[in-house]
Parts: sequence; structure tokens; C-alpha cells
Amino acid sequence: MKKFLTYRLILFCVVLLSSILYLLLLKSDTIPGFANNADGNTSQNDEDLSGDEKPSDPDSDTSTDLHTEPENTLTPTPTIPPNLPADTLNVRGALISLGDSKKSVIKQLGHPGRIDETEYDFDYYVYNNDYNKLVYIAIKSGKVMGFYTDSLDFYFHGISSGTTLDTINDELTKNYSLNSVLIYETDSYTLKILLDTLETKTTVGIYVLSHHVKEDAYTDSVKRNVELMVYDLTNSARVRSGAPVLSWSSSVAVAARRHSTDMAAKGFFDHMNQSWETPSDRLMDEGVLCNTVGENLIGGYGTAILSNHGWFISKDHRKNMLSKNFRYLGVGFEFNKESNYKTYITQNYYR
Repeated sequence: MKKFLTYRLILFCVVLLSSILYLLLLKSDTIPGFANNADGNTSQNDEDLSGDEKPSDPDSDTSTDLHTEPENTLTPTPTIPPNLPADTLNVRGALISLGDSKKSVIKQLGHPGRIDETEYDFDYYVYNNDYNKLVYIAIKSGKVMGFYTDSLDFYFHGISSGTTLDTINDELTKNYSLNSVLIYETDSYTLKILLDTLETKTTVGIYVLSHHVKEDAYTDSVKRNVELMVYDLTNSARVRSGAPVLSWSSSVAVAARRHSTDMAAKGFFDHMNQSWETPSDRLMDEGVLCNTVGENLIGGYGTAILSNHGWFISKDHRKNMLSKNFRYLGVGFEFNKESNYKTYITQNYYR
């Protein structure tokens, strides 16, 4: 079973709080316990709101439509070496095939930004220093077992970013109908081609796994890594669409994690929990004050990769993902084998 929902909420300061803040501002240039941002917004001091790259100021529009159309972006044409084997990934100037050594990967791509334990018997080497060129390389026993990329310069089996359905059918000698995920099986691996069925109807990424990998366990470490992968995948979609990078908020991740755990344990799937708390209520419980909140939920999609793609091809979920009205993101993942959907992910965006 699979299910997902979207939520968008504008939270305005009440008159009483505004009056109190105004009186405090009259007495001092700053408010104790708060940090005044350059654009005049006021947010609670929180070390969790840091990030390697702070987004530019979003539009000041506070209407209920939180979506801002992305700027036009150019997709570079991949440089394809002569006699490139069909099953070799060409990305970031590197050539990577199943069975290649970890040493070869690092020699070509450098050391990864993270090494993530996964729910399979491999680790992902995460190359996320450039969200236009996001790459995950699956490594097991020192060998490449698969990869995911939505990099603008990837090329694999005749498929690249922006490849049309007709070209995919020609390259793979298939007769696929338009679908968000096309599955191509070989004797040694499974290829999943991710398409933007909502707008461009073209390829946005590929996901390859060897038949020699096995499912493992969702440890606490794996759960946290799923959350970080969702964060990376969301920022990759934003950057490729012309939107600024969101900063990570650990406080908001706690609220999102509790909601995912709550839904799995109590058998409901909704933005309103069984205590009648909204997403903004749950953020306030973690000490986060904000004036714009968005929430995406998904259940039953398993991996971070397919879950994020499920949101991306849904109109309202994509509005949250690409909105320039948000600055921060926290993600919460839960796995519960006794629950309705097994896997639950909550995204909370805010400004």
C-alpha cells in the first residue's frame, strides 16, 4: 500500500504577540532570545538552523499558493567517450561500472561527502557537494553494486537527463508507456528510470542495483541516513529547478520524526494527529517559531529515492518542494513492519 498527502499552512502572529514584540523593540535593538534576520523576519535562536549554504531571501508573497515558478535552467549535453559500454555510467567526468573497485570510484570522484549505511547490505557513497550533480554509489565489499544519479550530466545506456520516452524505447528496444518509473531488467541488474510525468515527460534520474544485493535492516543509523538522503534529493530537485538550497533543521526533524512514528504506531495517515495538533503545533512544541509551514507525507514507498520521486511527480507536493517561500527543512523517517504502510516519511518546510 502506498499513500501520500500534502499540507500548506500560513501561520500569522496574533495581535497580542505583535504588540509585545513591538514594545520590546522600542526598548532595545534586539529581542532577548531571538535573532533578527537581515530581511526583518524574526525567528527563535536555534543552532539547528545553520547550513553550508543559506538560501537567498524568498518572495514576500504570503498568499496560500506557496509555489514560485522555477527559473529556466539549461541541461548540459553529456560528453560521451567513444566506445563507451552501454552499462557504464558516465557522470561528473567519471566512468563507473558495476564491479568497479571502491578505489577506482574515489580516484575518479574523490572522497564522498558522506558514507551512509543503508537498509541493504551496501553503503552509499554520497557525492552531494554539487546538487546539480548528485550521485550515490552503492559499495559492498569494496565493489560497486549500483548507483543513483539525477546529475544534469549523466549518461547511461543511451539515457541522460531530459531523455524522452521515445528515445528510451529506442535505446532499450522496449515499448514502455509513460510512467513515473520505468523498470528494465537484465541478467545482472535492475535499472529504474525516473520520469517527470507531471511537466516535461522526460528523464530526471536513474537508479541501478545489482541482483547481488540483499535487504538488511532499518537500524536507527539507517533511519537517520534516509532522512539525510531525502534532504539531499529535495535540494537537488530545487537546484535543478532554479530554487535555492534549504538549510537543515534538527529541531524540525525531531518534530517530523515524531509524526512519522506516531502515524506508524497508531494506524493513521494525516497532517492532523490524534491529539488534534497541526504541523505548526508540532513545530512550536520543539521551540520553532515560524510564519510559513509546509508538510509532505508519504507512506509505503520504501527508499528515500522512490519516496522523493513520488512527491516530485505530485502537483501539490512539488509546490512545497520547490517553493521559494521556505528556508529550512526537517525530515523524519520511520519503519514499522507491523504498520499499514511499513515506511513513513514526513517533510516539514518552514520560514
